[in-house]
Amino acid sequence: MEIGNTSEIDAAIRNAQPLSLLARQRPEFADVERIWETELAPELGVRETLRKQTIARAKSRTVLGVLVAVPVIIAMMVLLGGPGFFFPLSFFIGAILVAGISGFDWLKVYSMKSQTKDLILKTACRPFGFRYETLHPDLSGIEDFQSLKTRSKELMEAVNGPQTGKARKISTLFGDVQVTTHDASGNPAPTPAYQILKDAALLPGHSQRKFEDLIEGERAGTKFALVEAKLDTGGKNSQTVFQGILIHIEYPQRFSGRTLMARSGWWKRGKGAGDLDKVQLISRELDEAFTVYSSDQVEARALLSPDRMERLIALERHFSGGKLRGLFDQGHMTLALEADNQFEAGSVFRPLVDPRRFSTALSELGLVCDLIDGFLTREWVQGRL
Repeated sequence: MEIGNTSEIDAAIRNAQPLSLLARQRPEFADVERIWETELAPELGVRETLRKQTIARAKSRTVLGVLVAVPVIIAMMVLLGGPGFFFPLSFFIGAILVAGISGFDWLKVYSMKSQTKDLILKTACRPFGFRYETLHPDLSGIEDFQSLKTRSKELMEAVNGPQTGKARKISTLFGDVQVTTHDASGNPAPTPAYQILKDAALLPGHSQRKFEDLIEGERAGTKFALVEAKLDTGGKNSQTVFQGILIHIEYPQRFSGRTLMARSGWWKRGKGAGDLDKVQLISRELDEAFTVYSSDQVEARALLSPDRMERLIALERHFSGGKLRGLFDQGHMTLALEADNQFEAGSVFRPLVDPRRFSTALSELGLVCDLIDGFLTREWVQGRL
């Protein structure tokens, strides 16, 4: 799935730090220059030739489709007595012809984009010991309408989830989760974050959901998972009501209370807050910027100290996001951040052998690590849990 603005992705790539500078910033980056030179760059170089060929063929097939469609449109207008009621229908049929002639070639371009992103992100996750999965449906082998028809059920389930209407066990880093997807609202959530935030009324109402870019692993002695989500209202006039990142971090022990926090100005106390009391944060500036409710005032203020809140704000700032919200409950910290197109690894219409693609992915992962480290320091674990 495509999430966000391509120009913003390209801007992030252009502004990426050189690998030589990254290598001095944190221990995990000590070997990134060698990884790029000996592993990633050679593989991307092999794929570069295929990228040019695939895009060139898709463009030429599109031109062919237009050359076929234009005479058909003109002939239909002549036969139907010129522009009028059937004028939009003529262009619709023309668009179908163009799509029929060039569609499978553009499908290969999209598949190549997904495979390239998978290669770069998996390589970037390796120094941290994390696991990455695009969550995109496998489009390889789809060459024509017959192969599409053969795999149509498989692809529909990959996008919308299984249609059995029965409970299904999904294995995640945090254990097995029972899900039902008989409503065809979307593929099952790959982490507990979605359901936790939804139950806490920290996600807007929606009927369609899509997920991509799953990153999971262990950091600071705890498990975490991050995934991009897109939530839509569905129906004829469907609108996107949430587009961003969901983060789920497990704590070594359970919290003594339940704490909800959100950016001020858009979120008001709702059913998710229950009987919780409003918390006044230590910093006046942060208190004005965030709305916080908790059943344990002392724990909430310790959790959302100025230094830890700065980690959250840094994450928000880097991803050009907004409406940050989340909760600390039982043994987990779960966050949602609205942001466009993260972990994309650059445009497929630009040369692949560019170290900034790798650098951008590494920087984004490092920021997530900073967030986890900031909330799971040794002092915090020993002093509060």
